[in-house]
Amino acid sequence: MIEYEGRVFRPPSEAYSLIVQVTIGCSHNKCTFCDMYKEKRFRVRKLEEVKADFDEARRMYRRVGRIFWQTVMR
Repeated sequence: MIEYEGRVFRPPSEAYSLIVQVTIGCSHNKCTFCDMYKEKRFRVRKLEEVKADFDEARRMYRRVGRIFWQTVMR
């Protein structure tokens, strides 16, 4: 199973998409109105980790219509 780090946010339009975390947290993370990623320190995931998520998704699902790459960079 694909494991996600911390809370995962996506727009409603991506409700049925496979989510792949490419980055963890937010590179800015200083907005006073936003607390979405406060519990995470920003980092870019290793390519091998992202590829492993795709391999796992290939095993788990017969068909994936859309993929949402979760990245938060400013």
